[in-house]
Amino acid sequence: MGIFLIFMCIGAVVGVIAGLLGVGGGSIIVPIMSYFAEQQQMDSSIIMKIALGTSFAIIIVSSAASAWSHNKRGSILWDKVPYLGIGAAIGVVLGSLVVSRLSNTFLQIVFCFFLVYTIYSMLAPKKKTDDNRPAPNHSMVLFLGLGLLIGFLASFIGIAGGAIAVPLLTYLGYEMRRAIATSSTLGVILAFFGAVSYIYTGWDHPHLPEYSLGFVYLPAFFGIAIVSLLTASIGVKLSYKLPVPRIRQIFAIFLALILVRMLSAFLF
Repeated sequence: MGIFLIFMCIGAVVGVIAGLLGVGGGSIIVPIMSYFAEQQQMDSSIIMKIALGTSFAIIIVSSAASAWSHNKRGSILWDKVPYLGIGAAIGVVLGSLVVSRLSNTFLQIVFCFFLVYTIYSMLAPKKKTDDNRPAPNHSMVLFLGLGLLIGFLASFIGIAGGAIAVPLLTYLGYEMRRAIATSSTLGVILAFFGAVSYIYTGWDHPHLPEYSLGFVYLPAFFGIAIVSLLTASIGVKLSYKLPVPRIRQIFAIFLALILVRMLSAFLF
Protein backbone atom coordinates (compact mmCIF):
# COMPACT_ATOMS: atom_id res chain seq x y z
CA MET A 1 0.00 0.00 0.00
CA GLY A 2 2.89 2.36 0.77
CA ILE A 3 4.36 1.83 -2.69
CA PHE A 4 0.95 2.37 -4.27
CA LEU A 5 0.58 5.72 -2.45
CA ILE A 6 4.00 6.80 -3.73
CA PHE A 7 2.92 5.98 -7.27
CA MET A 8 -0.24 8.04 -6.73
CA CYS A 9 1.84 11.07 -5.70
CA ILE A 10 3.95 10.63 -8.83
CA GLY A 11 0.73 10.49 -10.84
CA ALA A 12 -0.32 13.91 -9.53
CA VAL A 13 2.91 15.44 -10.89
CA VAL A 14 2.72 13.52 -14.17
CA GLY A 15 -0.82 14.72 -14.85
CA VAL A 16 0.02 18.39 -14.32
CA ILE A 17 3.11 18.17 -16.54
CA ALA A 18 1.16 16.32 -19.26
CA GLY A 19 -1.41 19.10 -19.45
CA LEU A 20 1.08 21.92 -19.11
CA LEU A 21 3.74 20.90 -21.64
CA GLY A 22 1.97 18.47 -23.96
CA VAL A 23 4.14 15.53 -22.89
CA GLY A 24 2.95 12.26 -21.41
CA GLY A 25 5.27 12.38 -18.40
CA GLY A 26 7.64 9.67 -19.61
CA SER A 27 10.65 11.78 -18.71
CA ILE A 28 9.57 11.37 -15.07
CA ILE A 29 8.02 7.90 -15.19
CA VAL A 30 10.93 6.10 -16.88
CA PRO A 31 13.72 7.08 -14.44
CA ILE A 32 11.46 6.56 -11.42
CA MET A 33 10.36 3.13 -12.66
CA SER A 34 13.98 2.27 -13.45
CA TYR A 35 15.02 3.22 -9.91
CA PHE A 36 12.08 1.32 -8.41
CA ALA A 37 12.92 -1.80 -10.44
CA GLU A 38 16.53 -1.64 -9.25
CA GLN A 39 15.44 -1.35 -5.61
CA GLN A 40 13.09 -4.32 -6.05
CA GLN A 41 16.05 -6.25 -7.45
CA MET A 42 14.34 -7.09 -10.72
CA ASP A 43 16.47 -8.83 -13.33
CA SER A 44 18.86 -6.24 -14.80
CA SER A 45 18.09 -7.31 -18.37
CA ILE A 46 14.47 -6.12 -18.14
CA ILE A 47 14.70 -3.03 -15.90
CA MET A 48 14.55 -0.47 -18.72
CA LYS A 49 12.02 -2.51 -20.68
CA ILE A 50 9.70 -2.58 -17.65
CA ALA A 51 10.22 1.18 -17.23
CA LEU A 52 9.49 1.89 -20.91
CA GLY A 53 6.48 -0.41 -21.19
CA THR A 54 4.90 0.89 -17.97
CA SER A 55 5.53 4.46 -19.08
CA PHE A 56 3.63 3.92 -22.34
CA ALA A 57 0.66 2.35 -20.54
CA ILE A 58 0.42 5.29 -18.12
CA ILE A 59 0.81 7.84 -20.91
CA ILE A 60 -2.35 6.53 -22.60
CA VAL A 61 -4.32 7.87 -19.65
CA SER A 62 -2.37 11.07 -18.90
CA SER A 63 -2.30 12.14 -22.57
CA ALA A 64 -6.00 11.32 -23.05
CA ALA A 65 -6.94 13.50 -20.08
CA SER A 66 -4.73 16.30 -21.39
CA ALA A 67 -6.13 16.02 -24.93
CA TRP A 68 -9.71 16.08 -23.61
CA SER A 69 -9.08 19.35 -21.79
CA HIS A 70 -7.28 20.92 -24.77
CA ASN A 71 -10.08 19.88 -27.12
CA LYS A 72 -12.56 21.89 -25.05
CA ARG A 73 -10.54 24.97 -26.04
CA GLY A 74 -10.48 24.05 -29.73
CA SER A 75 -6.69 23.91 -29.93
CA ILE A 76 -6.14 20.47 -31.51
CA LEU A 77 -5.16 20.28 -35.20
CA TRP A 78 -7.63 17.49 -35.94
CA ASP A 79 -6.94 17.49 -39.69
CA LYS A 80 -3.29 16.58 -38.99
CA VAL A 81 -3.89 14.00 -36.23
CA PRO A 82 -4.83 11.00 -38.48
CA TYR A 83 -1.62 11.29 -40.53
CA LEU A 84 0.60 11.87 -37.50
CA GLY A 85 -1.17 9.03 -35.68
CA ILE A 86 -0.81 6.45 -38.46
CA GLY A 87 2.88 7.25 -38.82
CA ALA A 88 3.45 7.19 -35.06
CA ALA A 89 1.66 3.83 -34.66
CA ILE A 90 3.85 2.21 -37.32
CA GLY A 91 7.00 3.85 -35.95
CA VAL A 92 6.49 2.83 -32.32
CA VAL A 93 5.67 -0.80 -33.20
CA LEU A 94 8.80 -1.10 -35.34
CA GLY A 95 10.89 0.63 -32.68
CA SER A 96 9.57 -1.60 -29.88
CA LEU A 97 10.58 -4.71 -31.80
CA VAL A 98 14.10 -3.27 -32.07
CA VAL A 99 14.19 -2.29 -28.38
CA SER A 100 13.30 -5.84 -27.27
CA ARG A 101 16.66 -6.96 -28.68
CA LEU A 102 18.78 -4.21 -27.07
CA SER A 103 20.65 -4.29 -23.77
CA ASN A 104 19.53 -2.46 -20.62
CA THR A 105 22.73 -0.36 -20.57
CA PHE A 106 22.28 0.82 -24.15
CA LEU A 107 18.71 1.91 -23.45
CA GLN A 108 19.84 3.84 -20.36
CA ILE A 109 22.45 5.67 -22.44
CA VAL A 110 19.83 6.53 -25.08
CA PHE A 111 17.52 7.88 -22.37
CA CYS A 112 20.32 10.03 -20.93
CA PHE A 113 20.85 11.60 -24.36
CA PHE A 114 17.12 12.24 -24.54
CA LEU A 115 17.21 14.01 -21.17
CA VAL A 116 20.04 16.25 -22.40
CA TYR A 117 18.00 17.12 -25.50
CA THR A 118 14.86 17.81 -23.44
CA ILE A 119 16.73 20.03 -20.97
CA TYR A 120 18.15 22.03 -23.88
CA SER A 121 14.72 22.39 -25.51
CA MET A 122 13.26 23.57 -22.20
CA LEU A 123 15.95 26.23 -21.70
CA ALA A 124 16.48 27.39 -25.30
CA PRO A 125 14.79 30.73 -26.04
CA LYS A 126 11.53 30.35 -27.94
CA LYS A 127 10.57 32.42 -30.93
CA LYS A 128 7.54 34.62 -30.41
CA THR A 129 4.60 33.53 -32.51
CA ASP A 130 1.41 35.25 -33.58
CA ASP A 131 -1.62 33.32 -32.34
CA ASN A 132 -3.81 34.82 -35.11
CA ARG A 133 -1.55 34.12 -38.09
CA PRO A 134 -2.87 31.85 -40.89
CA ALA A 135 -2.19 28.13 -40.38
CA PRO A 136 0.71 26.88 -42.51
CA ASN A 137 -0.10 24.53 -45.37
CA HIS A 138 2.09 21.42 -45.48
CA SER A 139 1.75 18.13 -47.34
CA MET A 140 -0.01 15.33 -45.50
CA VAL A 141 2.86 13.06 -46.54
CA LEU A 142 5.12 15.25 -44.40
CA PHE A 143 2.95 14.64 -41.34
CA LEU A 144 2.89 10.91 -42.03
CA GLY A 145 6.70 10.92 -42.12
CA LEU A 146 6.92 13.06 -38.97
CA GLY A 147 4.62 10.65 -37.14
CA LEU A 148 6.78 7.70 -38.20
CA LEU A 149 9.93 9.45 -36.93
CA ILE A 150 8.29 10.50 -33.65
CA GLY A 151 6.92 7.02 -32.99
CA PHE A 152 10.20 5.26 -33.74
CA LEU A 153 12.26 7.57 -31.50
CA ALA A 154 9.66 7.51 -28.72
CA SER A 155 9.80 3.70 -28.55
CA PHE A 156 13.40 3.91 -27.30
CA ILE A 157 12.66 6.34 -24.48
CA GLY A 158 9.09 5.55 -23.36
CA ILE A 159 7.56 8.96 -24.02
CA ALA A 160 4.42 10.20 -25.75
CA GLY A 161 6.54 12.06 -28.29
CA GLY A 162 5.69 15.54 -27.00
CA ALA A 163 9.33 16.51 -26.49
CA ILE A 164 9.85 15.73 -30.18
CA ALA A 165 6.47 16.68 -31.67
CA VAL A 166 6.05 20.11 -30.03
CA PRO A 167 9.38 21.54 -31.30
CA LEU A 168 8.73 20.08 -34.78
CA LEU A 169 5.22 21.52 -35.04
CA THR A 170 6.31 24.95 -33.84
CA TYR A 171 9.21 24.85 -36.32
CA LEU A 172 6.67 24.19 -39.09
CA GLY A 173 4.86 27.37 -38.06
CA TYR A 174 2.12 26.27 -35.68
CA GLU A 175 1.37 28.27 -32.54
CA MET A 176 2.79 26.76 -29.33
CA ARG A 177 -0.50 25.94 -27.62
CA ARG A 178 -1.84 24.25 -30.76
CA ALA A 179 1.37 22.22 -30.96
CA ILE A 180 1.02 21.18 -27.30
CA ALA A 181 -2.66 20.23 -27.74
CA THR A 182 -2.00 18.22 -30.91
CA SER A 183 0.98 16.53 -29.27
CA SER A 184 -1.26 15.38 -26.40
CA THR A 185 -3.68 13.79 -28.85
CA LEU A 186 -0.87 12.11 -30.78
CA GLY A 187 0.46 10.82 -27.47
CA VAL A 188 -2.68 8.75 -26.88
CA ILE A 189 -2.28 6.93 -30.20
CA LEU A 190 1.46 6.48 -29.86
CA ALA A 191 1.31 5.28 -26.25
CA PHE A 192 -1.46 2.77 -26.98
CA PHE A 193 0.50 1.03 -29.71
CA GLY A 194 3.68 1.33 -27.65
CA ALA A 195 2.08 -0.32 -24.62
CA VAL A 196 0.60 -3.13 -26.72
CA SER A 197 4.01 -3.73 -28.32
CA TYR A 198 5.75 -3.95 -24.93
CA ILE A 199 3.06 -6.29 -23.58
CA TYR A 200 3.55 -8.53 -26.62
CA THR A 201 7.37 -8.55 -26.58
CA GLY A 202 7.43 -9.17 -22.81
CA TRP A 203 4.74 -11.83 -22.73
CA ASP A 204 5.89 -14.92 -20.79
CA HIS A 205 9.37 -13.47 -20.23
CA PRO A 206 11.01 -15.72 -17.60
CA HIS A 207 12.17 -12.87 -15.33
CA LEU A 208 8.99 -10.79 -15.08
CA PRO A 209 8.02 -9.60 -11.56
CA GLU A 210 4.63 -10.39 -10.06
CA TYR A 211 1.64 -8.31 -11.21
CA SER A 212 3.12 -7.65 -14.64
CA LEU A 213 1.40 -7.77 -18.00
CA GLY A 214 4.32 -8.28 -20.35
CA PHE A 215 6.68 -5.37 -19.69
CA VAL A 216 3.92 -3.32 -18.02
CA TYR A 217 4.08 -3.23 -14.19
CA LEU A 218 0.42 -3.01 -13.15
CA PRO A 219 0.73 -1.47 -9.62
CA ALA A 220 2.60 1.51 -11.07
CA PHE A 221 0.16 1.78 -13.97
CA PHE A 222 -2.93 1.96 -11.77
CA GLY A 223 -1.35 4.15 -9.08
CA ILE A 224 0.03 6.78 -11.48
CA ALA A 225 -2.66 6.64 -14.18
CA ILE A 226 -5.65 7.14 -11.86
CA VAL A 227 -4.31 10.33 -10.28
CA SER A 228 -2.83 11.75 -13.51
CA LEU A 229 -6.31 11.48 -15.00
CA LEU A 230 -7.54 13.88 -12.33
CA THR A 231 -4.67 16.39 -12.40
CA ALA A 232 -4.09 16.76 -16.17
CA SER A 233 -6.81 19.39 -16.41
CA ILE A 234 -4.91 21.48 -13.83
CA GLY A 235 -1.87 21.47 -16.09
CA VAL A 236 -3.96 22.53 -19.09
CA LYS A 237 -5.42 25.47 -17.14
CA LEU A 238 -1.94 26.50 -16.04
CA SER A 239 -0.68 26.39 -19.65
CA TYR A 240 -3.21 29.12 -20.53
CA LYS A 241 -2.53 31.27 -17.46
CA LEU A 242 1.03 30.99 -16.14
CA PRO A 243 4.30 32.17 -17.73
CA VAL A 244 5.31 28.91 -19.37
CA PRO A 245 9.01 29.90 -19.87
CA ARG A 246 9.59 29.92 -16.08
CA ILE A 247 7.81 26.60 -15.64
CA ARG A 248 9.92 25.10 -18.43
CA GLN A 249 13.05 26.26 -16.57
CA ILE A 250 11.92 24.58 -13.35
CA PHE A 251 11.14 21.39 -15.24
CA ALA A 252 14.58 21.51 -16.88
CA ILE A 253 16.24 21.71 -13.45
CA PHE A 254 14.22 18.73 -12.29
CA LEU A 255 15.29 16.73 -15.36
CA ALA A 256 18.91 17.74 -14.77
CA LEU A 257 18.75 16.18 -11.30
CA ILE A 258 17.36 12.98 -12.83
CA LEU A 259 20.14 13.01 -15.44
CA VAL A 260 22.80 13.34 -12.74
CA ARG A 261 21.29 10.43 -10.86
CA MET A 262 21.22 8.19 -13.95
CA LEU A 263 24.77 9.13 -14.97
CA SER A 264 26.02 8.35 -11.48
CA ALA A 265 24.90 4.77 -12.03
CA PHE A 266 27.46 4.50 -14.84
CA LEU A 267 30.30 6.38 -13.19
CA PHE A 268 30.15 5.05 -9.61
